[in-house]
Amino acid sequence: MADDAPDGLAESRELVRGAAKWFVAGLGAIGVVLVAGSQLSSIGSLSVHTARFYVALAGVALGLLAILWAMWRVVDVLSPRQWAFEDLVAEWDAAGDRAAPRGRPDQAPVGRYFRAHELFLGGFESPRAIQELWEVSPPDRAGFDDLVDLMDDLLDKAATIDLQHRFRRLRLQIAMGVLLGAAGILGFAWAANPGSPDDAPPSLRNASLVGVDFHGASLRSVDLTGADLTGADLADTDLAGAVLTDVTWADTTCPDGTNSDARGTRAPDGSVTGGTCLGHLVP
Repeated sequence: MADDAPDGLAESRELVRGAAKWFVAGLGAIGVVLVAGSQLSSIGSLSVHTARFYVALAGVALGLLAILWAMWRVVDVLSPRQWAFEDLVAEWDAAGDRAAPRGRPDQAPVGRYFRAHELFLGGFESPRAIQELWEVSPPDRAGFDDLVDLMDDLLDKAATIDLQHRFRRLRLQIAMGVLLGAAGILGFAWAANPGSPDDAPPSLRNASLVGVDFHGASLRSVDLTGADLTGADLADTDLAGAVLTDVTWADTTCPDGTNSDARGTRAPDGSVTGGTCLGHLVP
């Protein structure tokens, strides 16, 4: 019956289906781009004894499954529901009385719509009344063709309302699927591509740096545990994030220009104990 739908309703349905098709194309593109950014074979380079291996495995599984699930929900929108007039009558009954509708707002949306817009019923009190008249009317009855046209229009309107409702209901689910998919693939990309050891800051643990001139240099995030900085010049040196545990400070020029001995205790023989640059690390 709905094949002879008014142009406006047919265009409305095609608009919704067109948007759903773009959803499918967008989801496919997202999956391709995210996976292309990190080869699945990268998992093979990870040790099964590391957390990164399991994060990568979970990430790629979550990412691909979420995107496939979102695409499946889009396909649900693209699959048209075939409406019979009995379905419309059942929707009308399921919606309950207009003043006291039953169920959640997303239940029986077609019936709720027609109860709120009874003008579409062509003067009948309900779809059931239309069906009952059609069942007892012979084909040669005066006005029979008009009755059939009214039923056709109602079924076409019902199909359009149902499609729009399903699209609105699934938009959030589709968006959540996209977000979960992106999060999973990004988690996989992070876990499967650990940084190169060459990119790590150098370690100067227990190094003898006596008298070294670091003036204006960057020692950001460098491990200086146990290093001997006696007489070293650290003026204007960037020590942000550096590990300074058990460092030997003696006559050391701190980043702010202070001498480490100024924080210590000078003995009668001129030796200084307790000197430090801690508290003077910002140039």
